[in-house]
Amino acid sequence: MYFFHDDTHGYDFLTELEASSRRGIKVIVILDMIGSYDLSKGAIARLKDAGVEVLFYSFFLRRMHRKILIVDEEVAFIGGVNIKSTFHSWKDLQVRVTGKVVRSIMRSYARIYRECGGKDVILRNSTRKNPSKAPLATRAKLWFVEKGIGRRQFQLRKYYKDRIDSARRSITFVTPYLFPPRWLIASLHKAILRGVAVEILLPNDTDHVHANWLNQSYVPFFTGLGAKCYYSHGEMNHAKALLIDEKEGMIGSPNLDLISFDWNIEAGVFFKEPDMVQDLAIIITRWKRDSTLFTSGDRKFRWYDIVLAFLLRLFGFLPLW
Repeated sequence: MYFFHDDTHGYDFLTELEASSRRGIKVIVILDMIGSYDLSKGAIARLKDAGVEVLFYSFFLRRMHRKILIVDEEVAFIGGVNIKSTFHSWKDLQVRVTGKVVRSIMRSYARIYRECGGKDVILRNSTRKNPSKAPLATRAKLWFVEKGIGRRQFQLRKYYKDRIDSARRSITFVTPYLFPPRWLIASLHKAILRGVAVEILLPNDTDHVHANWLNQSYVPFFTGLGAKCYYSHGEMNHAKALLIDEKEGMIGSPNLDLISFDWNIEAGVFFKEPDMVQDLAIIITRWKRDSTLFTSGDRKFRWYDIVLAFLLRLFGFLPLW
């Protein structure tokens, strides 16, 4: 988990984890050092006293940005939802998965566990993958993709690029932060030129002033390329999703920014399961209905807007949630 705090209301995660551990369930919590920096020492002590193994991931300029929960190695939850009272009212997406894909998520969890110094021998050694001749994406309607660990540093980038390049009718992104790398801009521009409708949904106001500036500087740029950008109103929309031709979807933790693709440890679930794709399409349609389409005359940039946007792009490595 990137953010884990003990201030949630309506459901006390800390107490639930304590109780689970005390009744004999093996509970392991891996937290990002920066994201969960404000978790009190008292809360950490409570977990450890109950027998919970608490580990922190800490690496200079590299964050463990994933949000994953695995239960009994049979059910997994993955998406963009952090655990903190601030995010209670935010719009977000989380997907519940079962079946063989949970094994892939569990192996990924074990790799992070080992990097963080976990001592459980069985879990440390459970990263081996069963051999298979066919790529997972061709054998399943649901598969897990991670980024940032070992040889998987650029796996997420490859999946995004392959999906964008294969799109024939439509590409829809949902993202809270819009600061895409050059290769992603180029891929989307090529898609637009071959007639693919590109849409980007993002919040009108984020929780970061500098993120607002970045979003507002890139939206006119993408509109100029031929994409449609929608500003959602009301609660902050923190969801991270991708929908291709209304036939394939993705829900996960990566934002459309440089730090997600080049630095952070991220994860997502790609799926072609028709019911899941339809559910995602319905959610996105509802969000679009409650949004405003950006037009070129909506915002006029002054000279200092351009200068500030340029400076913010230079410091695009700053962490976003």
